[in-house]
Amino acid sequence: MWIWVGRWVKKEGRTDEARIAAESVKRHWEEVALDVGLDPAENVSLAENEKMIVVGISEEMDTLFREGGGAWQYY
Repeated sequence: MWIWVGRWVKKEGRTDEARIAAESVKRHWEEVALDVGLDPAENVSLAENEKMIVVGISEEMDTLFREGGGAWQYY
């Protein structure tokens, strides 16, 4: 199961903008995965269909941030 962290609805004439934004968010989460010792290929996903583009993180990664300690939780 994936936890969606970004979602873009495709609008006529603006699909490229949505795709660029989604790729940027995906790269961000891939870097975060590397920072905490997780494999980005297994923990970050980008999916696209006719109507939308979504970026997701694995349950493992979500749990790590939800339950793990760290100063990032207080910002």
